Amino acid sequence: MWRSVGCVLVLLAATSAALAEPSRFICDTPRGKRVEVGPSGKGSDVQWIDDDLDAVRPSVVIDGETFSVTWGTSVATEGKAAKLTTYVFAAAHRNAASIFATRVDESTAEIFRFYFASKSLYKLTSHLGGPSPDAKATPFVATYLATCRDQEAATGR
Repeated sequence: MWRSVGCVLVLLAATSAALAEPSRFICDTPRGKRVEVGPSGKGSDVQWIDDDLDAVRPSVVIDGETFSVTWGTSVATEGKAAKLTTYVFAAAHRNAASIFATRVDESTAEIFRFYFASKSLYKLTSHLGGPSPDAKATPFVATYLATCRDQEAATGR
């Protein structure tokens, strides 16, 4: 009898430990576009531009209500330095389908959303500042989508 109770307690402890570990995902190169003001400089003249995201490899960690997204590149490309940033959202909004969070600073607002069923990461960026003297240089919205997979499956652990 006591042996059975002991086995059940060990099984419960192991299950609790497994459930407590965060979910980790690595993502493929995202696809996306940004919107830029066209040659006329008018707000109604916009162009969708394909972004070069070949060196970007996002990753995601989900631990309960904590949502962490690493975005950028750790490899320097021609004319650009490497830039890898991790955003940690301690109180993300989570439901059965997804987890999402927003980040806002003086000039930019970003929404990161991870969908559990499709294991996809969606990022929407909006530039909040007024038009710059060189309107063509400042995108005012960009949208990206990356397909992800479990880190353990991808690394063979």
